[in-house]
Formats: sequence, structure tokens, C-alpha cells
Amino acid sequence: MVAGGTGTVLASFGRSVLVLGSTGLVRCGLKGRKLRVVCGDRVVWGYPLSADCPSVEAVEPRRNLIERIDSRGRPEPVAANIDRLAVVVAPQPVPDWFLVDRYWAGAVLKDLAALIIVNKNDLGIDGIELQLDEYRKLNLTCIEVSCEAGTGIADLARLLAGSVTLLVGQSGVGKSSLVNAIVPEAAAQTAELTRDAEGRHTTTTARWYQLAPTSAIIDAPGVRDFAPPAHLVRAAERGFIEIHERSVQCRFKDCRHMEEPGCAVRTAVIHQQISTRRYESYRRLFRLYEKLAP
Repeated sequence: MVAGGTGTVLASFGRSVLVLGSTGLVRCGLKGRKLRVVCGDRVVWGYPLSADCPSVEAVEPRRNLIERIDSRGRPEPVAANIDRLAVVVAPQPVPDWFLVDRYWAGAVLKDLAALIIVNKNDLGIDGIELQLDEYRKLNLTCIEVSCEAGTGIADLARLLAGSVTLLVGQSGVGKSSLVNAIVPEAAAQTAELTRDAEGRHTTTTARWYQLAPTSAIIDAPGVRDFAPPAHLVRAAERGFIEIHERSVQCRFKDCRHMEEPGCAVRTAVIHQQISTRRYESYRRLFRLYEKLAP
């Protein structure tokens, strides 16, 4: 094999990937059928003597791997080696807060920093302020921006500096527009909302955009559902910090916070110390994990 080098995967298209190396961009194939790479992977690539195009020979050890559960309950990789997960919401389309909860749970389970970006705040956020307050009370950072008006973009860029951030959220919330606002040269594809305010899927694969030598944004495809993979049902509790903190007061150490007597979590919900909506979100994720458990 003729030497190539190492690089970062900017996008993966099945058996073809785009790699950013020290000499620039190179499109590579994958060596062997078992090799799988995702956006954010650090890889070793080169020119096999028997081929005309370069290929990825190996994937360097990952710091982390972000996955979601597909329609069959199987883990599906999204991106690797990230520092922060940023959930993008907007007044339109109507936010799915249960989806936001699952993304945040996924960040917690991977020990990642988390952030909510409220895009299109020029449309007014009165209808979602109460939900945002729920997260602020739990010390989750929420930052408001408008790609249309250009407000808050500079503050967001400063916040994202020095880290690799994965942008996630529903279709149509403006993730690609945010990329274009922060990294104008990205020229990410965008699309207007359809008439019924449901977003078109403009991003079909996770894509890396370099901000600086030590920071980048990964724009992930918009989704209508998400669940972080987990091997244990108890992971549902750990994904909700307020429930996990209160669980030490439950009568039973293995309390599921469903119907058990002496459950401190349900008592906190009754006394409005834990959000009823957040508790229902936990219950939904718990039941999903219970259903998928071997």
C-alpha cells in the first residue's frame, strides 16, 4: 500500500467516505466489507497497490460513539468523537419535548455536555417558554438565536468554540441554516418548511463542518423519533438527572418509579417537585427499554 495518512471523516455515504487529511479532502472507499465508519471518526487511509482510488484501512479508537435505535430496535451509529450534543428546537415546527428529553438522556448516558438551541426566536417563543424554563431549572443551558435576523449567532459561535458539537433535532428546525450562519462557507443545503409546517429532510447523512483547528459542528439528519441505545433498563433513570438524584430516597434500591410503594420519585411528582411531563417522558423511555430488553 502506498502511504496516505490519517484524517477525520467528514461524511459517510455507505461504502464511500469523505476524509479531511493534512493535505486536504480525499474521497475514499472502505477496505473490506466489515469496516464501518461514521462522521467524526479518525481513520488511517492509503492507496492500495491493486486499486486506483484510496481506501480507509482502519479506524482509530473512538472516544465515544453516538447511536440511535432504529425501527427494529437495533443501534444505528450517527457520529463519533463528539464533546457536546446540541438539541435544536424552534417555535415552528411545534417542538416534540419528549424527543428533546431523549436526546438529553442520550447525552447524559455518554457523559457529554448538552445544550438547547432555540432557533427562529424572531417568531416569538411565548408558546414554549414554560418548557424551556423546565430545562433551565435543571441547569441545562438554553440559548436563543435567529438565523433570519442574525441575532445570537455570534454568542452561539463563541459557546461552540473549542469543541466538537453534534446538532440534532426535528426536521425543519433550521440546523443546516445554523451551520450556514456560523460557517458561511459551508453552503449547507436548506429548505423552507412545507405548508403544514413539517420539515423536509434536507440533510441525509451526518456532515462535519470545521470551525477552527480544535472545533467543529456535525449536522445530523432531522428525525421524528430518537431513543439512545442502552443495555440496561436502569439507564432510563440515569438519563433523567432529577429522577436519578431523587431515586436514592426510594424505599427499594431497585425501584423502577412506576407503581412501587415508597417511591420518592412519584412523591416528588405529586408535590410538583419533578415535572409531570418529564416524569411521563421517563416512563415512556423506561417502557421502551423494557420492551427491548433480552
